[in-house]
Amino acid sequence: MEPGRALTAYCGWYLTTVLDVKRVHGERFAVLSGGTDHLRTPVTKGHDQPFAVLARSEEGEDGPVTLVGRLCTPKDVFARHVTAALAVGDVVAFAMAGAYAWNISHHDFLMHPKPEFHYLS
Repeated sequence: MEPGRALTAYCGWYLTTVLDVKRVHGERFAVLSGGTDHLRTPVTKGHDQPFAVLARSEEGEDGPVTLVGRLCTPKDVFARHVTAALAVGDVVAFAMAGAYAWNISHHDFLMHPKPEFHYLS
């Protein structure tokens, strides 16, 4: 067990917007405005990052989907084959982003903008 991660992982959320939902070879993908250059944890740990959908419309198709970022690398994946109703414009809030998220990410990958940080007390 790593005490620092155990204390801080649950203290952060990473929010990103759905840019596109598309099908490729019968599989559904949701392309997000952020990427693993902001939240590298799922790639590093090899897991699906837990998330919640903040729907902005009722048009989201429900079913299996892979959540991907906008980077040009096949490793830019947040979660694979998870069940979610998603539509363009929805916000995806990834939990457990308080440890090993931003600080281990490739901040300047392809010069994409950095995320905004908001702190609540």
